[in-house]
Amino acid sequence: MVPIYGICGYSNRNLLPSRQNDGGAISIPPEVKKKRGRPKKENSTKPAKSPFEKDIPLVFGTKSYQNADSGNVIEIILPLRTVSEANCFEPWQKKHKRHKAQKRAVIFSIMTVKSLIKTPCTIRITRFAPKMLDAHDNLRISVKYILDQVCAEILNDFRPGRADGYEGFKFEYDQVKSKEYAVKIEIIY
Repeated sequence: MVPIYGICGYSNRNLLPSRQNDGGAISIPPEVKKKRGRPKKENSTKPAKSPFEKDIPLVFGTKSYQNADSGNVIEIILPLRTVSEANCFEPWQKKHKRHKAQKRAVIFSIMTVKSLIKTPCTIRITRFAPKMLDAHDNLRISVKYILDQVCAEILNDFRPGRADGYEGFKFEYDQVKSKEYAVKIEIIY
């Protein structure tokens, strides 16, 4: 007979074939046997709290105000998660779904205020996330589809790659470390 070695961290002595059993059956101690059925739920009276429930630094939505220094400002805060598209290796379907969701969020948020925006203007995009990205290239690539859609909505030019090439736009990028993922778009005109 071949001995069975080291299953579940128990010694070999408990798992060797028993000479007392007829037929050479293996005797397994009861604590090694798997328990069947569902695991028992712990009785907890409090629901699990989200890690972001303590302090909510961002209020999502669109607001428009006049700033004494820079003129009229439209501020849009969207609950979008942005990732570096340069270092992201995913199937194209997953990327396309994320890009489409980002564009759709911009369309619906800017719809009510796009008639107020005049060119030339400055578009400042701030990324909120737990981890920082490289500001030179990864930050710009992560908000590319959001910026493209903002420019397309302002100019009503929906040809791919054309709207953000307009000379009247000035772009600024920033990122803030936060517990929540979000994107803040400020249009200053």
